Amino acid sequence: MSSAVFSGSDLSRDPEWQDLIITYTINTFMSVRALRSYPSFLHPLARWLLPECRKCQAQVRQARKLLHPIIQSRTGSDDTFQWLMDVAAGRPFDQAAAQLAFAVSALHTTTELLKQTLLDICMHPDLVQPIRDEVEEAVSQHGWTTAGLFKMQILDSVIKESQRLKPGLLVNLERKALRDVVLPNGMKLPKGTNVAVDSSMMWDPKIYPNPTAYDGYRFLRLRQAGNGAAALVSTSHDHIAFGLGKPICPGRFFAANELKVALANILLNYDVEIAGERKPKIVEMGFEMLCDPEAKLMVKRRHP
Repeated sequence: MSSAVFSGSDLSRDPEWQDLIITYTINTFMSVRALRSYPSFLHPLARWLLPECRKCQAQVRQARKLLHPIIQSRTGSDDTFQWLMDVAAGRPFDQAAAQLAFAVSALHTTTELLKQTLLDICMHPDLVQPIRDEVEEAVSQHGWTTAGLFKMQILDSVIKESQRLKPGLLVNLERKALRDVVLPNGMKLPKGTNVAVDSSMMWDPKIYPNPTAYDGYRFLRLRQAGNGAAALVSTSHDHIAFGLGKPICPGRFFAANELKVALANILLNYDVEIAGERKPKIVEMGFEMLCDPEAKLMVKRRHP
């Protein structure tokens, strides 16, 4: 879906491009992990030698070859290809690398939240029919438009609750002190210190009653009570999954609409449930929070 917006519907349906952006995203993170095992002064050399990095370099070359004829034929189109050219304003840049960067930025985070929300819905099947009813009403009134997606407020709340319980990272807003810093409480951070904000406020019982329980209507109630930060795209000091302040995620509106379209279509067209007795668990790896890789779903097409 992201690729259809970034690169156009034709390219997004190309099996070679689909495989490329998925595997490049995986290889990028593998390369980062591999590079981190070496001191930073060796990175300029290590990136040419490590197998993980060499895979990424080969895929950039593959992307250039694949995109070259498309770029030539789409000059002047209203898409990210032209947008990048407009922003570059004549400066040289790598169009293929930019398109792959879009994929890395949009693919893994949205996919993780989509998977987790679908698992949470399956573990709380009482949510399914209210979501279906809401989606059908919204689409009948407004179609698949921004206005229609805005009306899907139960679904919005469900996604935000999944994001609250699994924000993707145990810490957020990671930064490095570029100079010696003294915090208001007197704590000193020497230059080079890595800092981050703990995500645990999203599981604080003082902020969210019964915080470990999944409540798909939690943010709908807050929204109806006038809490302006209860929408999925909103952020606050109590919910920092999309960041906060200047570094807030600029793509959160796109991601929210994309998630709603995907989940709405899945639930309207399929019956989905957890396969077997095993309850999926969130997996923690370092600071990362990941969907259960062993979770399995049973999917059956619905008949009108």
